[in-house]
Amino acid sequence: MVHPHQHRIDLCNRALESVHSTIPADLYRDVFDYINEYDEWGLGMEILIDQISEYEIKISMQQYQAIEQALESMGMSDCNRMQYLREHGVVA
Repeated sequence: MVHPHQHRIDLCNRALESVHSTIPADLYRDVFDYINEYDEWGLGMEILIDQISEYEIKISMQQYQAIEQALESMGMSDCNRMQYLREHGVVA
């Protein structure tokens, strides 16, 4: 049976995969688990964004857009976290 929120989960996984080579392996595993094991895909994306921001990990515009698309699917694209990424030079 397909998860009722499979589209959102897929977008979150796409966003996570887009930054896989950019973020530490333990962060990747943690976010992957939140998205796929714990059914907490929104929390997983929040953790991902918080860690990108906190450690000033530079991401590309394509990576940013993948994250934004995932959040948009959950109605969260205008959250403070995305504004921070846009305003603090995280997007390279």
